[in-house]
Amino acid sequence: MIKIDRFTPIKGFSLIELMIVVAIVAILAAVAYPAYTRHIQDTRETEAQAKILEFSGELEMYRAKNFSYAGATINNVMPSLQNDDFYNYVLALGANNQSYTITATPRGMMVGRANLVLDSTGNASWE
Repeated sequence: MIKIDRFTPIKGFSLIELMIVVAIVAILAAVAYPAYTRHIQDTRETEAQAKILEFSGELEMYRAKNFSYAGATINNVMPSLQNDDFYNYVLALGANNQSYTITATPRGMMVGRANLVLDSTGNASWE
């Protein structure tokens, strides 16, 4: 057993030292969390752009088989887009079913980001 008297220093952390460490960790977390969230949103947006481009390719194959986009829907061309947690996808067909516009509207943690739009001429909102 160790005998402690008034001349033996007690080893450990004081409350002030502990509070300084807690403050430093809080400051680091306050800086890191928004940067992490922004990185995740950028990644989700890039994934959505890739899905839109894939959907565009599927639409072109649909047109090659059917000579127009008539009857093309998200359900029958690329149904996996309906299960996306971060974007709502909408397909709008143009005049005479010879053109289209794909729009992805953010939802969930992506709210506040811009809509992503791609049309049949290749114009994209993210370029």
